[in-house]
Amino acid sequence: MLEYLSIAGFRLAVDGFKSGWRFWNRNKRKLTAQQKLELRQRWKKPFEDYIFNSQREKLRLDAIMRDIRRLDEYPDIDDKAPGISPWFRFGLVDTYERGFMAALTGRNLFHDVKTDKWRFLDRAKGEEGGQYLDCIGYVPYEFIEQVDWDGDKYYNYPQIYCYFAGIHKQPYERIVYCERFTSPPYNIMHFRGVVDQVDVLKESRKAGIKDFW
Repeated sequence: MLEYLSIAGFRLAVDGFKSGWRFWNRNKRKLTAQQKLELRQRWKKPFEDYIFNSQREKLRLDAIMRDIRRLDEYPDIDDKAPGISPWFRFGLVDTYERGFMAALTGRNLFHDVKTDKWRFLDRAKGEEGGQYLDCIGYVPYEFIEQVDWDGDKYYNYPQIYCYFAGIHKQPYERIVYCERFTSPPYNIMHFRGVVDQVDVLKESRKAGIKDFW
């Protein structure tokens, strides 16, 4: 009897571990190298064309990011729910070699020329100035499931359905502070990476800065 209970308990523990593992990894998307290549080739030109044409015609670059696994939570937002929202608006501003760039926000950062490190301004000490940089999320094309370029009755701009399979269960493989520049002949806006957000956070903590946002 005890042996039976021991085996049953072990199986129950294993099943619980498997369920927990599936829940923890529910947003991860495992693809082969070939599948990644196919998705990058599928989405590269549509995104490049949309951004180029929108900028050339001086149109808005708004878009909606949506978590493919939480479709039914749109258009409502639960402000008290933990983690990233299942959908949000962002600026569809540029592309990079593996995906598109999502403009999230921007702020002034302090650059220490001696160490070549970047950190947030210390607002508590009244620090001002710095250099303004845009905070950009890098979203790989293989995270995309589908795109509705026309939008819907709530927002008439692109809705990008993604797997939130990146850092901290977000749709980004990196978050980088970038500087803007333009390219002729249409003065198309582009973004050049300056420093990763994780490095800015690290330096800010070392400097004793608590008010990051």
